[in-house]
Amino acid sequence: MRDGKLEFLSDEVRKGNPIGLKEAMEVVEYQQKLRLLREKRSEKRFRMVKGLAASVVTIVGTLAVVFGEVDDSPGLGGIGILLIIGSMYLNSKLLYEK
Repeated sequence: MRDGKLEFLSDEVRKGNPIGLKEAMEVVEYQQKLRLLREKRSEKRFRMVKGLAASVVTIVGTLAVVFGEVDDSPGLGGIGILLIIGSMYLNSKLLYEK
């Protein structure tokens, strides 16, 4: 996606050096395309991190339920169940997002 000529012109604009009107319009369009591409990439990464976090919470909740039963601790088991329910909610929100 990188264009050497438009990168050079973008640097000229950043430095405050004058360029032509047509070139300036090309630079603006180029920078807008780059911004949209960066936003799209960061959105994908953010969704992936949220999905990973929900999976980790599910694992922690499951371990809490198991160790709560082994230790005969109903409070820990209850916290584990709440964590599992919360992670199910997060996963459903991720599934139905655009």
